[in-house]
Amino acid sequence: MKTDDILLELKSHVAFLLGAEPEGIAPDQPLHLLGLDSMGFVDLLVFIEKQFGLSLMNSGLSQDDFASLSVLAERIAGAQRQ
Repeated sequence: MKTDDILLELKSHVAFLLGAEPEGIAPDQPLHLLGLDSMGFVDLLVFIEKQFGLSLMNSGLSQDDFASLSVLAERIAGAQRQ
């Protein structure tokens, strides 16, 4: 899956969690500044595993990979290619 497609899906899901429009989600803003709380973050992790078929425990993703949705989309795309 392309990075842009992954980013769109991530933005849509975060927008859903926050009760916002996807267009209002800044992809380069840190997740906590978007308003994502700990429960929302857990929901996002579950979404990533289901939507992108990644086992987060074995994906090699680190805390730094969750700096923003843009960074996360790039890392997910890279993990899927492996």
